Amino acid sequence: MKNSDVIQLVLFITFSFAGFPAYAQDESEQDSPKRSTPQTAFTRADKDGDGRLDPDEVKNAALFKRIDTNADGFVTQKEAQSHAKRRRARENAAATEEVSNIPVFPADPDGEAAKRKLLSSIANVTAGDKRPPNVVLLFSDDLGYGDISMHGSKEIPTPNIDALGKQGVRFSNAYVTAASCSPSRAGLMSGRYQQRFGFEFNTAGGAITHRLHRGLDPSVVTMTDVLKQAGYVTGMFGKWHLGTQPQFHPRARGFDEFYGFLAGAHSFFSAKTPQPFHSSIMRDRSPLIEPEYLTDAIARETVRFIGANRDKTFFAYVPFNAVHTPIEATKKYQDRFPNESDQTKRDYYAMTSALDDAVGSIVAALDRNGLSEHTLVIFVNDNGGPIYTGVQSNGPLKLGKLFLFEGGIRVPMVIKLPGRFQPDTIYDQPTSTLDLFPTISAAAGIRVPAEIKLDGVDLTPFVNGQSTGAPHETLFWSNGPNIAVRQGDWKLVKSYDNTWLFDLASDIGESRNLADAKPETVEQLEQAWQEWRSQMSKPAWPSKPNRRKVEVDGLEYEMNI
Repeated sequence: MKNSDVIQLVLFITFSFAGFPAYAQDESEQDSPKRSTPQTAFTRADKDGDGRLDPDEVKNAALFKRIDTNADGFVTQKEAQSHAKRRRARENAAATEEVSNIPVFPADPDGEAAKRKLLSSIANVTAGDKRPPNVVLLFSDDLGYGDISMHGSKEIPTPNIDALGKQGVRFSNAYVTAASCSPSRAGLMSGRYQQRFGFEFNTAGGAITHRLHRGLDPSVVTMTDVLKQAGYVTGMFGKWHLGTQPQFHPRARGFDEFYGFLAGAHSFFSAKTPQPFHSSIMRDRSPLIEPEYLTDAIARETVRFIGANRDKTFFAYVPFNAVHTPIEATKKYQDRFPNESDQTKRDYYAMTSALDDAVGSIVAALDRNGLSEHTLVIFVNDNGGPIYTGVQSNGPLKLGKLFLFEGGIRVPMVIKLPGRFQPDTIYDQPTSTLDLFPTISAAAGIRVPAEIKLDGVDLTPFVNGQSTGAPHETLFWSNGPNIAVRQGDWKLVKSYDNTWLFDLASDIGESRNLADAKPETVEQLEQAWQEWRSQMSKPAWPSKPNRRKVEVDGLEYEMNI
């Protein structure tokens, strides 16, 4: 992608998402930091510091013309904000138009009954003499691949994530099932390609999601369903993003406890007034006002859960909203980066440091309660770091969130399993978050019914050398007109008729497009994808209407959300 295209993308997404809920801008009564906002992004684009943007600073004539409503040749902050509000209104109207108000997943007694029957065949593994391991699944949000020191970051020390990596296995070719938040979570929780049950796209904004009943089909079996059926105490702390209606709520999906929020994003600071149900911080089903910085609060609740259940067998799912936008941090964490003059970078570094502290406090709670040697701990990220913030780094990988290039779908992943996984090792075969459901189940001694038809595999025998070869011959991705296939070291990406082919063994940065030189390989991977796609369902809802085409290596790619 050309530099001018990156600037265009940054400006477009910044202004498009500037209609973030008002509570995201509330000042914290404690710390009251200078936070990153759409105004901050405007200031960053204002290179000459005159308080307005000229055409050279926007780099997109059509976009500039739309924003410059008085046609005076300049864009003010007020015009940019007005443009954002108009765009948000159009998108909401379009999203409402393109689907009916009939729920996507209405009540299905037969489906629920079939699910209960399937789960009833799972034995209670906690009833035996040998106690199965506890499970702690730490899931960060929008973390840049290169933004942890374990992956080479020089700007952001992450000693706690690094220590976990030393204690476990680091997966150098770990993938998620989507380049955006919501479908990635659907793949993680189900252990199946989310396209099998129509979850191809993000669920859209919280209000639209709530009104149109979008979410993870209640008939889909999740890892939480299985663990709870097997006798685990289950708790979730953080961001859900799998539906906001009651049938999608975590308490309806196998969790005994829930603390967090249901939508796709939330301010890290306290709202001054109660928020709509779909936007509230809540404990179980009751909204509350959380005074603590949200990353710290999520860690606090997880630590409490661990202590309260130290004599039981538990599963703690901890999907942080760090480091997703809004870019917000407390002074405590900002002060760790006194030499960073760029406020947005400083806030992002601070957010990442807070995330690292949270990981450390949760691991310390396991140590303090004598559970470290009896707990499976996983750290993984939901998709690549977004490039539109201008602060995340995906290191050597190409592009980031919303793209099916490596920067969008390859993520940090660590699994610590004392007694089964050799500490401080690296596993370099392609793996997927699809594999976490069967790996956790196997560690717990749970036989998952074959009828669930998991797409993931238990990684344990591969990591331990008991199984030769790779866990997956081929991995697939689908996002509207965009597809990707990895088979061995070959990686195919297509957007409409535009094709990229890379040899990842020698080109992790996907800098050399070999599509023209290797037409037979392109054809082979296309055929594999077509066969896979034929087994999937149609999307249950459309993509968000703010999709845009951008140029990548001289070819058009559709950013489809």
